[in-house]
Amino acid sequence: MTSAAWTEVQTAVVGALRLAIGDRRGLGLFDISIDGFWRSFRAGVICYPLYLLLVGFHVAAAKWEASGVAPILIVETIAYVITWVAFPLLILPVARQLRRDDRFLAFMVAYNWSQIPQTVVVALVVLDGATGLLPPAEASIAGLLAVIATLVYEWYIARVALAVTGIQAALVVIIDLLLNTAMGRIATGLY
Repeated sequence: MTSAAWTEVQTAVVGALRLAIGDRRGLGLFDISIDGFWRSFRAGVICYPLYLLLVGFHVAAAKWEASGVAPILIVETIAYVITWVAFPLLILPVARQLRRDDRFLAFMVAYNWSQIPQTVVVALVVLDGATGLLPPAEASIAGLLAVIATLVYEWYIARVALAVTGIQAALVVIIDLLLNTAMGRIATGLY
């Protein structure tokens, strides 16, 4: 990656972190042009290794033995890519329906870059639980808190980037949750 690309990644992550603490000025750190939109999918590439790590902990040992590493990784990788591509395709008509299609790029860019801190937090919680650093009860609570924080974070991004009501932002989060749940079930059903 070039130094300009790394600078954009760093700036975008700072923007995502600002949004995570409720600072809407984080939106100003994203390139919300069409080129910035396409480059924001670099976040998916950056998150991919952590996603594979999470798959490693999510899939039961018996499944790895029965299905094999390659089929599981292929299916999970395809599901990962489909999810990254499908979400904007689902949100564009929603943004149009909400009369916020002029803010679609701002939302998607912020949403995409926000996946980096979200993925890091979830991976740290899963690693803490898997390595025994947290006892099982505390690991469960930490996992639940991470999920809630992620949903609130995505809600906030939808709220400020799309400039919509709280209920409308919740609709965006529900679409994301349904998409991820459906893709997860489809993927696990294939191996």
